[in-house]
Amino acid sequence: MFKEALEYLHICKDIWRTLKISSDFCSSSKDPTDIIMLLYEFEARAKLNDPKLETVLESVLELPQIEPKALQTIASLAMEPPAYFPFLCKKALRIALSLLRKYQDVDIVQCSQCLHSLIQLSLPTGVLEMEPQVLEEAWTFYEDAMIIINSTIGSYPEVEILWLLTKAWNTGILLYSMKKYTEAEKWCGLGMSFLRHLGSLQESYEAQAKEKPLEHYNHHPVLQWGMLMILSPVWQSAAGR
Repeated sequence: MFKEALEYLHICKDIWRTLKISSDFCSSSKDPTDIIMLLYEFEARAKLNDPKLETVLESVLELPQIEPKALQTIASLAMEPPAYFPFLCKKALRIALSLLRKYQDVDIVQCSQCLHSLIQLSLPTGVLEMEPQVLEEAWTFYEDAMIIINSTIGSYPEVEILWLLTKAWNTGILLYSMKKYTEAEKWCGLGMSFLRHLGSLQESYEAQAKEKPLEHYNHHPVLQWGMLMILSPVWQSAAGR
């Protein structure tokens, strides 16, 4: 089916190319035909595990005006089973995020979605080992998220901030279980840094922390450290700023 689709697309491209060079054809820079055909081609080649898939993405990037939404669609198609192209997915999402941040009216929700996907790709659930370069990459995405949160107070979706906090904290706990204590403390600290941005959910987290005595966390020094941060007057003062 997908091979047949590629054959039809090839015919459509030839027709479209002929139309564009004809003297009586008026082409608009906003005409979606090129991107639509490239998206169909990307999907077909992704499903066929075609080695030419990256060249399709490059063709998309060569278009004069590319919308972030098109790149987000490509990222989704790159990971839609049976396709599995995390490298291309990340590449498309990085560029989409870069474009979104250049707009005068930044779409914070779309930015948060891009960062969510990028972090999830770097730190997939269930991984039992983490390479330093992978952690470094994920850390840069967290830094981007914090920059956006700090520059758009109250606009970043609270549920996404909670996800960032939880993901970083769980990464720290996983690193602790691997006896990588320095990295564990770093990542748990990163997670806690998002707590003050939670708004109404911050009170809920602090309440949960107060319900259990610190002795409950004795078998997990990193957890105890995090709870101390939440309960300490210094932390509460900082969280309120």
